[in-house]
Amino acid sequence: MGIFSFIRRLMLVLSGPANDLVFLSFSNGDAGKNFSDHLNSALIRAGLRTFGNADDTRRGENTESETRKAIQESKISVIVFSKDYAFSTRCLDNVVMIMDAREATGHFVLPIFYDSDPSEVRNQEGRYFEAFSAHEKCFQGEMGRVEEWRGALRKAADVAGMVLQDRSEAKFIESIVEEIADKLNLSLPRVPPASQLSSALGPSAFFFSWREWVL
Repeated sequence: MGIFSFIRRLMLVLSGPANDLVFLSFSNGDAGKNFSDHLNSALIRAGLRTFGNADDTRRGENTESETRKAIQESKISVIVFSKDYAFSTRCLDNVVMIMDAREATGHFVLPIFYDSDPSEVRNQEGRYFEAFSAHEKCFQGEMGRVEEWRGALRKAADVAGMVLQDRSEAKFIESIVEEIADKLNLSLPRVPPASQLSSALGPSAFFFSWREWVL
């Protein structure tokens, strides 16, 4: 286990029961990355812990077994379905594990449709069609795996989720945090937005949180 994995696991243990742990699955390949970063920050400000598993392998720390364990230990998984989400095999593997947990234990799942809609994900249309056309060429000897991805996407798209459409991203993120807190029966602290705090306390009051980076 690498140092980042060790610190991440240690933080989860020291933080106690995972009744406030949120697993985030998103792609780094499109605008959904910035959205997911803002969502992650909003969840942390609300007092929730997050474990993010994007298609980013820079650290090489999130192994399949670690990801599966994080999903099992978390209370809810949030899947940010952006346009290029299905191009990432890592993200698709996430969906399979998340939906397996839902069927096995009733794990909460909240699909977020960012620059996509449920029918596009369910039927693998548009960019999702393009992604699977590429996967079918790359995984000709593993078509069972490709079909498993397709099935997991269909199941995830059938779960009641939230669609951005023409809404303000800031308001959308706020409603997502409230929805997650409601599902987990948690009371959100009254914390002003970071922009307001920055104005009141000055920029020197804000430093990048190592805990946020590690988790």
